[in-house]
Amino acid sequence: MYFKPSYLPQNGAANILVKSLAEDLGISLNKKYEIILSSFLAVAKKVNGQAFDWWAGNENKNLKLWSLFPHISNKSVRKVYRLLKENDYVVSSTDFPNHFDAGMGFNKPNWVKAQRLPKHFLEAANFVEKNLPLVLVNKPGVNVDKKSWTNQFFATPKLDIKQVQHKFGRDYIFAYRPVLEMNAYWENHPLYNPIQDEYYSSSIRLFHNGSIKSGGRWYGGWAIIKPSQRFSLTIDDQPIVNIDINGMILALLSSLTGKPMSIIGTFEDVYQAVVFQLPGVSNARDKVKKVVMELVGAGNPYIAAPSLDNDILNCREEFIQIRDLCLQAYPALKFLDEESLNFLNDLSFHEANIITKIMLTLKQLDIVSYPINDGFIVKLGDEFKTVDTVKSIFKNYVSSFQKRNNLPQLDFDIALTVKFDPTNKFTIQGSSS
Repeated sequence: MYFKPSYLPQNGAANILVKSLAEDLGISLNKKYEIILSSFLAVAKKVNGQAFDWWAGNENKNLKLWSLFPHISNKSVRKVYRLLKENDYVVSSTDFPNHFDAGMGFNKPNWVKAQRLPKHFLEAANFVEKNLPLVLVNKPGVNVDKKSWTNQFFATPKLDIKQVQHKFGRDYIFAYRPVLEMNAYWENHPLYNPIQDEYYSSSIRLFHNGSIKSGGRWYGGWAIIKPSQRFSLTIDDQPIVNIDINGMILALLSSLTGKPMSIIGTFEDVYQAVVFQLPGVSNARDKVKKVVMELVGAGNPYIAAPSLDNDILNCREEFIQIRDLCLQAYPALKFLDEESLNFLNDLSFHEANIITKIMLTLKQLDIVSYPINDGFIVKLGDEFKTVDTVKSIFKNYVSSFQKRNNLPQLDFDIALTVKFDPTNKFTIQGSSS
């Protein structure tokens, strides 16, 4: 767990706690200090007495991490951190927390503990994450690992906001404007996490490779919640439903290249085109999906072995067997390249554009949606309108792309899975002809 200046008070107890702490520190409370103090209290509440990582900033002009957050500067974070330490609200810790994987990922962790906070008042306080950067762009040439896609991506070197504004101009405006629009909508319909007892109402769009045309996925505090715990979330005090697009990356790759998959008729899972050919392979579906993601992640359809951090592909011969079957079933994989047609660049960019269009369309229907990679969280009861919207937007987007690029018009309809809880789900069929 780590500090980041992204929270604000959500209820009266939180407001009182922030104001009281500001007075004790001798701080004249304004927006930036309200955010910093709220964020300190929010992480202190979450770790519940354990250590957490607080990168307090430094004087390095090339390392202005906190300046990426609205209203915040490295200087203001350093000031509050110093005052908290001087007044014994924060102490250095040598304890090894049980959430190390959620550290900042920035150099050596600066483990600290919070103390002197009124325990019962803190338990009653609610905070909402609503001050995330709108758009972040990783510097070119940065090797982005899986942790950098989720809870540790702040540690990956970024272009600063002025660089992004100057370099991308109108494209930057087009990238952040939907985030502003959704944040304003979410403010009235925050996503509540009862396990952490906190709310979320803001998101980041993360781009890669020094480009506003690579990546662009949406990430909020809900993105790092374990899938099994997602169903405890609520919107407007209503239970949620998780809607996943089946094989989104394969569907996109096929559509963007005009190369159809070896599937005819209706289907529930695009991966079954290969899975049924692997009767003797355990966890065949997971392995097929993993091989596909290894290929699109590398931008190379002919890699001979999986990445070292994979957890289910331990046999090279099995990997090659599945890879070759995938190349037959999904011919579009053969057109992958390391420069653009791969996951971090073109594929995630078009995926994010589709997700963005779907959310904005659902908003017009007054359906609250929160993105989870290639799926959505919506309120129970909104799932069928959401399914219809997802199918329509995907089909219109890829059809328009195919027309602009003189590609064959593929008659392909995506499949979706609607999950009410980890064991209660059903599939909406897709089709291909």
